Amino acid sequence: MLKNYFLIALRNFWRHKVFSLINVLGLAIGIAASLVIYLIIDYHFSFDKFHKDGERIYRIVTDMKFAGADFKNSGVTAPLYNAVKTEVTGVQQAAAFFTYNATVQIPSAGKGQPVVFKNEGNIVFTDKNYFDLFAHRWLAGSPGSALNEPFQVMLGETMARKYFPGVAFTDIIGRRITYNDSLQMAVSGILADWTENSDLVFNQFASFATMQATGLKNNFGLESWGSTNSASQLFVKLAPQTAPAQVYGQLKKLMKKYRPDDNKDEKNTAAWNLQPLSDLHFNGTYGNYGLPMANGPTLYSLAAAALFLLLLACINFINLTTAQAAQRAKEIGIRKTMGSSRSQLVFQFLSETFFVTLLAMLLSIALMPWILKLFSDFIPQGVRFNLIQQPQIAVFLIVLTGAVTLLSGFYPALVLSQYKPVLVLKNQAYTNTGKTRSALLRKTLTVSQFAIAQVFIMGTVLVGKQIHYSLTKDLGFKKEAILSFSLPFDFSRKVDTKRAVLQAELQTIPQISSFSIGGPPPSSNGMSSSTLTFTDGKKEVQTNVEFKYGDTNYLRLYGIRLLAGRNVAQSDSTTEYIINETYLHTLGFQKPEDAIGKSIEENKRRIPIVGVMADFHQRSLHDPIQPIAFSCEPRNSYDFHVALKLQVPGSHTWQNAIALMEKKYKRLYPKEDFNYQFFDESIAQFYKSDQDLSKLLSWATALAVIVSCLGLLGLVIYTTNQRTKEIGIRKVLGATVAQIVRLLSKDFLLLVTVAFAIAVPIAWWGMKQWLQNFAYRTTISWWVFGVSGAGMLLLALAVLSARTIKAATTNPVKNLRTE
Repeated sequence: MLKNYFLIALRNFWRHKVFSLINVLGLAIGIAASLVIYLIIDYHFSFDKFHKDGERIYRIVTDMKFAGADFKNSGVTAPLYNAVKTEVTGVQQAAAFFTYNATVQIPSAGKGQPVVFKNEGNIVFTDKNYFDLFAHRWLAGSPGSALNEPFQVMLGETMARKYFPGVAFTDIIGRRITYNDSLQMAVSGILADWTENSDLVFNQFASFATMQATGLKNNFGLESWGSTNSASQLFVKLAPQTAPAQVYGQLKKLMKKYRPDDNKDEKNTAAWNLQPLSDLHFNGTYGNYGLPMANGPTLYSLAAAALFLLLLACINFINLTTAQAAQRAKEIGIRKTMGSSRSQLVFQFLSETFFVTLLAMLLSIALMPWILKLFSDFIPQGVRFNLIQQPQIAVFLIVLTGAVTLLSGFYPALVLSQYKPVLVLKNQAYTNTGKTRSALLRKTLTVSQFAIAQVFIMGTVLVGKQIHYSLTKDLGFKKEAILSFSLPFDFSRKVDTKRAVLQAELQTIPQISSFSIGGPPPSSNGMSSSTLTFTDGKKEVQTNVEFKYGDTNYLRLYGIRLLAGRNVAQSDSTTEYIINETYLHTLGFQKPEDAIGKSIEENKRRIPIVGVMADFHQRSLHDPIQPIAFSCEPRNSYDFHVALKLQVPGSHTWQNAIALMEKKYKRLYPKEDFNYQFFDESIAQFYKSDQDLSKLLSWATALAVIVSCLGLLGLVIYTTNQRTKEIGIRKVLGATVAQIVRLLSKDFLLLVTVAFAIAVPIAWWGMKQWLQNFAYRTTISWWVFGVSGAGMLLLALAVLSARTIKAATTNPVKNLRTE
């Protein structure tokens, strides 16, 4: 019987090639989109699921408030580790580690120069407790003693092969590695790489005892309760049946015991909280360890987009199948007369739907490698498609095929199987088609299709409008033709004598118009802040203020306007401040001139305000402008900011200037890489996630429009075929081509218009919610809706015209002969 059903499905598919192809393409688009989005979601939700008792593992994080401003830090004070182990009940295991970046040197086998690997990350200092909490498979070395002594380091499998290519793992044990020119370590173990996805990406594990035996002890504040450093990480595993609230209460007591001054009032607080391991990959507030993170709302939005695209494809199938119902009425009547039950007919039609869905599924699988390559720019690198190695994908495809078959085929099967044999054989099964419930359903589904497509279009236009606004808005500073590069950081905080030499060298490069030495650019991800106090004799105003540093050329180079007062004087330390407008108003002043001469207290020092500068954006437009204090501080000035002269298009002026800068830089710092970045490019990076969202939304919109137009084309083909004789009669009676096209198109255009009316309020609400992510945002202009609606209407008209004009221009004699 099943074989018979599939043969009937194949014949029906071949007999109605156009409609079958439209159905297959529509379903293939929906299934492919769903599969890609499933791969992305499955990838992100797979992180750190393999750890034993992972649901009981938490990271301890620090939540602070300074002068009412919230600060979140993924790290803790270093002494908390021992306090948790000895004073907190309900903690089964605890593991601390300190993240570290270094330049790594591997001695050569002979007398040659050592092999150098710069800027190596994923290095941690830890002890054996880390491996009790996060189990690794050992490839070489002794697990019991590998990190017991100072100056021991264990390598991950990949790093062992990178540093010692061709050497057996057992022979690597005892080999020497030098970190940052001075820290010599001996390899004591080799660990297998994790095959599952994890945010714990560390691949070099140095012994915790090394820190205690060297100056690193002071750099990381191992004995300081007052220092919270994001490099100091602490994980705990709770005992079975222990609620996080029980441990949180004890952490609160530890805070009160060891840091009693941190909660003096509501605006200045500190607390240690528990972050679940499963939250590590999704919570950008605390961050992870360098891997791209997932955004929960974005993933749910992607899932919704996949569902809508799949729904559009299913609507197509339902529309076209019910529209063709009259052509199969006699077949159904004869089958019923011969004894077929309704359940058998339903199963037959579902089998046909399954056949079409299966073809669409196979087409989607065939296209998947190409699709993943097409979207490679904004799909995580770890996303892959392999049915053999990823059995969950096969399960998803089976479930998806079944769901699409039922969703697409169940209603048409019910409609087709309900015909009565007597009416069918009398040609009365499908009279008054325009007024039947099936026709009403088709119109409703068509409206739903185009409403979804137009919501996608409007959302895409609005996202593009916001990104354009973000990239073109006056940010309060100049960003074109400016690049910056950093000098090697001096841990001793002494002024680098080579800096002055490089400064003099840059003055000889003719392509440079000006340069400045300071901290990071005006807008950057990094920040330094502290609480400053202002007293006007009546009240005390405490404000968390972000610091910006630079010499006397800094404001001029970036075109930051002074509203009142003067520039800071060159100095070896902070002796004067220029504040921004936001800080001015926070202090209670209305006019910039009123703040000049007033003083701000920092660490019991009173520092005068000598100028007020215009507001500028320190970060992306997602964040509001914060109070800023600008000063001259050479100890914090490790960045060179270079303004280049404008170059003639097609010339190599900038390339030549950069080459000269690199040459002079390498002469002074031969071991360092010359890394520079243009300021406008770094600004654009703030909106990379928004641009990726825009690209994905554009693709989803294009697919939604294609699927909707395919469905519309199928319905138009069906309608013109049904009204062939009517068209011929109207032409014989004198109707023009334009009149016939208008007659055939008006009902469909009305459906698109109704869909537009439904889409507008939905799109407006969605846009408004999305724009709340930006502190500074564009307006939801009327033309966003107008352009989207007009574009969809014109596209629908083009699809309609392609078929209706052909029908209207056909010879009426041929139409009247059509049976």
